[in-house]
Amino acid sequence: MTPSDTRGVIFDRSFAYVIDFIILVILGLVAGFIAFVLTILSFGILSPLLALLSFIPLVYHTYFLSQQGATPGMNAMGVKMITMDGKPVTLVHAFLTTVIFYLTVPATSFLILLVAFFNDEKRTLHDILTHTVVVNDEIPNETIDNILK
Repeated sequence: MTPSDTRGVIFDRSFAYVIDFIILVILGLVAGFIAFVLTILSFGILSPLLALLSFIPLVYHTYFLSQQGATPGMNAMGVKMITMDGKPVTLVHAFLTTVIFYLTVPATSFLILLVAFFNDEKRTLHDILTHTVVVNDEIPNETIDNILK
């Protein structure tokens, strides 16, 4: 990994989270409305569905990180998550990263993310604990050649 692999990643990653947050708010509102309507129509029998709404961020981040190495926000900002070996992120990596993120970040009022400023790879605590890193997602040469044709 070269320094250019992580150049600008902190800003890109932060803005990617804002994009993902907006997407999650929209998903949460839609799912919440559906769960609310189902609760009303079932006279409260389906009210436990409302508790499932809290799992939307976990499923969202785990799915996209394990399938694409990036959430939609990360894709928009041109960054992706890989293992320290340079391999794609597995479902276990994605799940653990997401769980650690959601346990540590709110508990420390986002202060735990400052760890990224104090290491060369710009890794956060959840990256360090799961042996992952977020890098710039460069366009493959084949794609550039196709664009230029």
